[in-house]
Amino acid sequence: MQNDFYIGGVGSGEFGVRLLSDYTVGGTPLTRSRQKLPGVQGWLPLATEYGLRSIKLPVHLAAKSPRAAAEQKSRLDAAFAAEPVELYLPNGFYYTASLESAGEAQELSDDGCLLECTYTLLGYAHDPLETVTIPAGGGTLYARGTAPEMACRLTCTVGAAAAIYTMAGVTWWNVAAGDVLVLDDLERRVLRGGGNDFANTNLITWPKLTPGENTLTAPDAVTVEYYPIWL
Repeated sequence: MQNDFYIGGVGSGEFGVRLLSDYTVGGTPLTRSRQKLPGVQGWLPLATEYGLRSIKLPVHLAAKSPRAAAEQKSRLDAAFAAEPVELYLPNGFYYTASLESAGEAQELSDDGCLLECTYTLLGYAHDPLETVTIPAGGGTLYARGTAPEMACRLTCTVGAAAAIYTMAGVTWWNVAAGDVLVLDDLERRVLRGGGNDFANTNLITWPKLTPGENTLTAPDAVTVEYYPIWL
């Protein structure tokens, strides 16, 4: 059976299901707060919050027996229930999503071997992980995507020992030549040589990428990893 979509890197054919053509991916909801300015025709923007897209995936599931159909439905439910679940859909986008409903299975055949159900999720659209290297001393990275801010992972290897070492605005103290430093906003961790080193930095705010040009500085070359996110 062909793969219409992927769940956690596994093709839908492995679950014996076909995605129906009327699947839907909603737009990104937006909530804004404003303060009306007294005496004038205008307002003061206060905040903008982006929500998650609604994703509805109707599928047909075929098996050789009602028991096999129930087992396949259970395996599919478990795959969708991963938190979060990574999807790849026929529209060419990846989605990081969270299952809202697995849906009740409806029998489409008298023998109970053909089922239909709809999975409902909330999530956001993105492309595969991109990797860019910034040269020693700093440089400019052009970030793809349309989200106002995108998390990233920054990695560098210290070239020379230093009492103070600053990468992308975050300072480490007392680093040695060869230390591998990682600012990982994708998994919310700070590492030195693979171990937790959060307490040895002045990190308050994670470095973020914005669409378009971003300038990053560090004494040594920095590897930048990020997912372009699309509103």
